[in-house]
Amino acid sequence: MTWFVGPDRLDADLLAAACTDEAAGAFTIRVEQLPADVTDRHALLARRLLAEDSSMDVLSLDTAFTTEFASAGFLTPVPPAQAQAASEGIVPAALAAATLDHRLVAVPWFLDPQVLWFRGNTAERAGLDPSKPISWDDLIAGAQRIGVTVEIEDRDDSGLAEWVNALVAGAGGSLLTGQGRSATAGLDSEAGRAAASIVELYHQAGVGPGPSADALTRFAGSSGGFLLASTSAIADPALAAVQSDMRATTYPVVGDAVVAPLAGVALAVPTHAKHPEQAFAAIACLTSPTALQQLATGSQHSASRLATFDDPGVTAGFRGRDAALASVTTGVTAPATPYWAQVIDAIDETWRRDVNQDETPVASQAEVVAAIRGELR
Repeated sequence: MTWFVGPDRLDADLLAAACTDEAAGAFTIRVEQLPADVTDRHALLARRLLAEDSSMDVLSLDTAFTTEFASAGFLTPVPPAQAQAASEGIVPAALAAATLDHRLVAVPWFLDPQVLWFRGNTAERAGLDPSKPISWDDLIAGAQRIGVTVEIEDRDDSGLAEWVNALVAGAGGSLLTGQGRSATAGLDSEAGRAAASIVELYHQAGVGPGPSADALTRFAGSSGGFLLASTSAIADPALAAVQSDMRATTYPVVGDAVVAPLAGVALAVPTHAKHPEQAFAAIACLTSPTALQQLATGSQHSASRLATFDDPGVTAGFRGRDAALASVTTGVTAPATPYWAQVIDAIDETWRRDVNQDETPVASQAEVVAAIRGELR
């Protein structure tokens, strides 16, 4: 069987080999890599699923894609017996992202919160106490004070939309509520203006370019001080030179709560897979406690199953463990909409430059509403 894997900073071949061995001849898992760019990845999966491609057995599915593909009838619901076991002790946001119409349509795997990484005593030199919540105002002022940058990871061109989504949620609002074409955007609101004021302050302060593909490389450079990135970022080769000096604390707060962007992967079986029973057996192996422990200690992913955080084999080897645990139950995933790809484009169009709290939320609200309703602007 073929397992389609995204750019997930993990050794998929090693995991596949371990589960192939455990299957003792029942199946062999082969790995096929999906594109790194989120638009290309989405287009490839949508095209092949629409064509009823039976060569696809297991999908590593971005949490942001699940609602869209399940709504289109592309995914086989998880069998009831396996669904019950796969739902127990799962982070609520991961479970919600894998569920449609009260049915589990994918098995939650990992869900990484963004955390605030810093190097050595950078936080203390900037006048920040990493043992307590840090506000955006204090983070930006601290970075300016000691002349370092605040980098924001964007691995697949969805980073800006994820940032705005989290800022709006942190201010007590919602980027989108409701379902389908009738969903309501919440950008033209007090929460939207609070989010825009933070983005405006960040850019005016000149502490970084905003979400960018080279954020990790810049953080590892001479002016790097802070990095907003997933827990798995520390396992990236771009940070090898500074990895041993990195520490993590929780995502900056807008109000009082830690509301970090959450993004992860669930494992799903396409509707037209040739051997769904074998595919779900493979998923059971890939989401086993042993596999989740390997994800946490190897590639530093935050498992969707909360018990993994307390696994003795994980607590010592998962570098961002405390910050992740404090964030994973309060963070926010991408809205459960079939039109998230269109919303990303609308956010990019309106929040990429010249952001201000008076005009940006209004303009962005109109673009997002048009995007989810399929209107041309």
